Amino acid sequence: MTPEIFLAFRFHGNFYHSYRGDTPDELGFGKDIRVIRRIIEVLDDCNTRGIPVRATWDFENYFSLEKIMPTYCPDLIQAMQRRVAAGLDEMELMSYNNGLVNAHTAREFEAVMQRAISNPAGSGVKDLFGTNYAPIVRPQEMMFTPAHLSLYPTLGIKTISLYYSSIPFTGFSNLIPKLTPYERYNPLTLTYPGIERSMTLLPAYNIGDLANHLTLRRWLKQLRRAQMAMPEPQDFLLLFDQDADDQFWYGFDAPAGVKRHFSTTRGLQGLVEDTLGLDYVVFTTPAAYLHDHAPVKTVSFGQDSADGSFDGLSSWAEKWSNHRLFTGLERARLLELQTRRLQAETGLQTQESEAHLAAAFEDRIRLLSTTHFGMAAPVMNLTREGIARDLTRDAVKHAAAAFAAVTAPAPQNTFSLLDYPRGDSTPNVQYVSHPSRGLVRLPLRDSAPTELRLSDGAGNGLPSAILERDGKRELLFVASLAAGERRDFCLEPGTPALQPVVPVRVGSDSLTNEMTCLHFDADGQLDLLEFFGRPVNSEALLSSAVTYAGKTVRVQHWQTVASHTLGTVGVIRQRGSVSIAAGKEVIFERELLLAGGLPYLYASMRVTFPLTPAARFSVGKSRRLQQEWDENWQEIMPCELRPALSGSSDSPLRVWKHNYLDSVTSFSLDYGHYSHNRQLDEANNAITHGWVAVSDGRFGLLVAQSADSASSVAFCPLRTRRRGNHARVRLNPFGSYYGRQYHYPDPDTHLGILMSTVFSGADQIKPYAPSYNGRVHEFSLLIAPYCGDAPQAELQYDAEAFAYPYAVLNDEQMVADPAHRSWSGEGLGETFHPLQPQNG
Repeated sequence: MTPEIFLAFRFHGNFYHSYRGDTPDELGFGKDIRVIRRIIEVLDDCNTRGIPVRATWDFENYFSLEKIMPTYCPDLIQAMQRRVAAGLDEMELMSYNNGLVNAHTAREFEAVMQRAISNPAGSGVKDLFGTNYAPIVRPQEMMFTPAHLSLYPTLGIKTISLYYSSIPFTGFSNLIPKLTPYERYNPLTLTYPGIERSMTLLPAYNIGDLANHLTLRRWLKQLRRAQMAMPEPQDFLLLFDQDADDQFWYGFDAPAGVKRHFSTTRGLQGLVEDTLGLDYVVFTTPAAYLHDHAPVKTVSFGQDSADGSFDGLSSWAEKWSNHRLFTGLERARLLELQTRRLQAETGLQTQESEAHLAAAFEDRIRLLSTTHFGMAAPVMNLTREGIARDLTRDAVKHAAAAFAAVTAPAPQNTFSLLDYPRGDSTPNVQYVSHPSRGLVRLPLRDSAPTELRLSDGAGNGLPSAILERDGKRELLFVASLAAGERRDFCLEPGTPALQPVVPVRVGSDSLTNEMTCLHFDADGQLDLLEFFGRPVNSEALLSSAVTYAGKTVRVQHWQTVASHTLGTVGVIRQRGSVSIAAGKEVIFERELLLAGGLPYLYASMRVTFPLTPAARFSVGKSRRLQQEWDENWQEIMPCELRPALSGSSDSPLRVWKHNYLDSVTSFSLDYGHYSHNRQLDEANNAITHGWVAVSDGRFGLLVAQSADSASSVAFCPLRTRRRGNHARVRLNPFGSYYGRQYHYPDPDTHLGILMSTVFSGADQIKPYAPSYNGRVHEFSLLIAPYCGDAPQAELQYDAEAFAYPYAVLNDEQMVADPAHRSWSGEGLGETFHPLQPQNG
């Protein structure tokens, strides 16, 4: 039987944008309506003329199918229903909230995918299009994490479709060795070691790939040659997928001669006409092709995928607004978990607390739309940012109210700490509590005395310290809690704190506890960190810098502004600065702390970015985003870590990460083993529920974030550099790198790559550093060296407890509410600096 090339067009629908607002015109979703109407007109016209072209659709449900389209364009829903009912078109799944699905908890993930199928509002694909929808998911922004292999099949979803693209808008093309033409144009089996279930993976392609091949006809002919060159020619599937609002589908104004020779200028109609006369081309849909075409190869990757800049998550994780919003989201999550923990202990489950938790959950579901985090660059649309701010505020407010409804103030001069599972279990994912230890930092009220003695519930004295900064005081001590344990504490006012047997020592150029020693050079640089006598770094471990107007400037001298030997903790505070344009300075303030008995370095950063005039931005784009920016800002490295890890081909650098499904997975940074990507200017493929780690197989470094300070969905971009045959890694927590995008497999003419990287066809690959202009950026880290490849379980548990702090039951006299009980959206959704454009 003669092999054929099957061609499927898939239209990815979402009327809720990060680049545009919420009006029915070209600055909002009016463009979606115009383009999709044209798509349906072309499809119907072709079918009337006997051309059997078919369409595949995937839409998010809440914003588009449920809210916007029934009001402004019900005819589009009706047209798709008509075509699906006639067997012409196919409806696939995205997610109910066009969500950042690889950053959803188990309960959030299951809710948005179940609602995508069917929901009480009637906007699910089953509700609107009947039971013959295709059990295929095309996730928003190609987002995937390996644990999804266990969850999608429980919902009847057996196939996932991701880009295998040759431009910087892809899903997995750089995450695995290069596929042959037969493999890349056929279904695959996707697996991950240790996960029993697998899924069918269907590669897809976009407008950038079409540009690489110039025209669809030329592309199809190239595929035909590759197909017929096989010893036993087999069928191919070209699944062409692009946003349904892309002007590309509508067509472009161009001279008649250009339109005649380049079908891409004539929109969908030109693409269809480009196939006429090719008797080996058959129009199809993905599900129809899968019906009689089995997977041809098994592939596996451990990265958390997304189609953002540098083939990862940077577009949703590295803007200033991303950190602020995700911090609030995390606080709403952990307040619910803490509330559930207290309900389990007290049995108090009030109608009021349940109503608040339900409201907070709905706020989180909507907030988790990718549109609230990206992929707009370098800043967000202000309307969208303001909506995200309000959703975050409401989610935290409701979760805090639920917590308050099941708690009462502790007795005077007492408080309690409670451990809890760091997730809300479902039948498919069980989160369990773990034993942990760590440094506890509790804010003190102004009414608390200057001296306090800490003891446990049995009256045994415990070493502690009071640390003051900027007029605020904290109680610091080391605590160990068993899994799910509650520990009660007492405070004795006016009595000096108990001192430890072995105090933390602070010297003129050092900070030391029993396990760890920090050495500083004459410029205050952290010259050496020793972990049980082993050097962790071979150059300054912590580096603070920015890249502005093409020049990277690093802090050369750190001034020590305070050092404290407080027995159970030792603290060094430093200040540094760098000068950028017109004498403006970026101010870096850092606090480095060791606690007795803990092998961890605690680092807190505060960075003050000066306000520079808006410059080098696109006036048209700024009109859509409703704000201006200074594109001279290119990179921020507030606390870059440079450990002495060395990867080789035999023992490559490996990233370990913990996601929101309580799954720990890993991937190798040695992309050069199978591609031209020998060193990476940025890699951000690690969803970080708490922590991320990098190891060279012998030694590793784990870094954790804290919801008491700041959180991000993927808080730690990485950069690799080659030194001979060895690779080094840099970690950039709460920072953002910029540089060269990746090399891609078989880009043909490279036109698509040129359009996206040189001619600004892909806005998302712009730097995100402009979003920090004039802002203050604060965060706290746990930095933990360790031996071996994967971080030990005990270290993982300690990092999770740092990220989601223990629940605190505090009194009204001594201990104030912890930071994670509230959230401020100040600065979000507001016009920050209405300056006039320069070179715009």
